[in-house]
Amino acid sequence: MPSGGLKAALIAAFEGYSRALYRASKFAKIALVIGGAAIATIALAIDIAHANDEISGWTIAGLAGAFMVAVGSIFDAIRETDAASALSIAARAIDELNDHEEFDGAVTRGLDLYNSMDVMRGAIEQSLDLPDVAATSIVQTCLSAASNSLLGAFDFGIKDIWTVCVFMAQTEADSGKMILRCVAHLRKIPCELSEAREWPQGVGVAGIAYSMNHEIIIKDMSSPDAVAMFNLGTMARDYDKERYASMVAVPITVGTSPRPWGVAIATCDRPNHFSPEPSYGVATTEPVRAIAAMAALAVKASEAAGRRQTDVAPRG
Repeated sequence: MPSGGLKAALIAAFEGYSRALYRASKFAKIALVIGGAAIATIALAIDIAHANDEISGWTIAGLAGAFMVAVGSIFDAIRETDAASALSIAARAIDELNDHEEFDGAVTRGLDLYNSMDVMRGAIEQSLDLPDVAATSIVQTCLSAASNSLLGAFDFGIKDIWTVCVFMAQTEADSGKMILRCVAHLRKIPCELSEAREWPQGVGVAGIAYSMNHEIIIKDMSSPDAVAMFNLGTMARDYDKERYASMVAVPITVGTSPRPWGVAIATCDRPNHFSPEPSYGVATTEPVRAIAAMAALAVKASEAAGRRQTDVAPRG
């Protein structure tokens, strides 16, 4: 049962029990305690009056006092707060507080995304003022400069294992096929660019996103559909299931070219961290789209300035 449904069921069960207890408590107070006290007082007054063979003023005052106490006690019992109602009010207050916290988190992620794009744009402008800087070096500068804001926009936690990578499509010398090489990255677990896996066109999330020229979002890599579609075969590594539970890949399109320049990808070890479903505020997939857009801008600006595309040498 989802956490929201479990919470509702628990509240409903407690409300039912609380209302039953509330009704029993009211009956006990009004019928037994107050009624019993009133009857005892009246009976005692009548007995005293009968013993003295007269009804004195004190007897009448005692009866009036008993009546006043009974009426006041009944009124107090009636106005007593129902614990179930108090629980419902408290639950609504907690939900509203959670909504405020979620709203604050969404605003913060939005500001982080805006700030990261502004920082990356500034990094592109400053890098173009430097002599002979390759496009891929500018992209790495963008990621490094905006890393703090990007991590906030991605909503990565302290314990999360994550990666943010930009892959460039290059022609493999031997086969003539396209292969995706990592040319810029941020990682929770450090890794040299030379150690990053290269993805042939149509293989892995990055390779398939490139081949389809379409964004791919995977909520849970352990789902049967994902396992069947993204079977890596001999390219798989022992830690893949542990580190790469959810991911998103966005093709990088430069200008009007029908073929992507490369792919931007982000991964997280938390299932459902990335999702195609609508989310509250800024989706965690948005920073990847921003990175893809800024990478395209860096490549286009480098082309216009006559810069080379990459400093990352092909392997082998």
